[in-house]
Amino acid sequence: MSTNIVLPTLTQWTKNHITAIIEAQTQADLESAVDAFLSKNATITVNGVQISQADFVKQLSVENFAEAGATVAFSASVEVPADPKNTFDAGSVGVFYNAIISETFRIRDAPISSEVTASVNVVIAQDPSIPKPPPSPIHGFFDGRRVMALNEVRTQGAVQPQDSSA
Repeated sequence: MSTNIVLPTLTQWTKNHITAIIEAQTQADLESAVDAFLSKNATITVNGVQISQADFVKQLSVENFAEAGATVAFSASVEVPADPKNTFDAGSVGVFYNAIISETFRIRDAPISSEVTASVNVVIAQDPSIPKPPPSPIHGFFDGRRVMALNEVRTQGAVQPQDSSA
């Protein structure tokens, strides 16, 4: 008996990839997570400024410098498939999330943390620049989906440590 691999919905795919990017603790993990999410030809806009993929990765690297861990909570999402009859291949997704990023540095034994609040809208399509693998005896589906356009509005600030004496 063989079964096909079931692709995640566009929304779940987007959430999975954003979480992988935010939780990446090494430069190699970050670059791998971004490559699995964005097309090499993606148009990227952050806070109204169009940037390259290299600048996007650099910005994420600086913002998440010395990350020890992160938690991501998605509070809202919306999905519009490009083709209502084929809802997994392509479409537009918007998500709103909050992330707490803990750094390896500590002040008075309290971890330094920052909070990211963001709204991300993406256009997802099958990326023609990713070659399909040769046929395999394992039944499944090649996932060539990538973000072709990303528009993010985000803010990041320090999380104030809680006073334990109160």
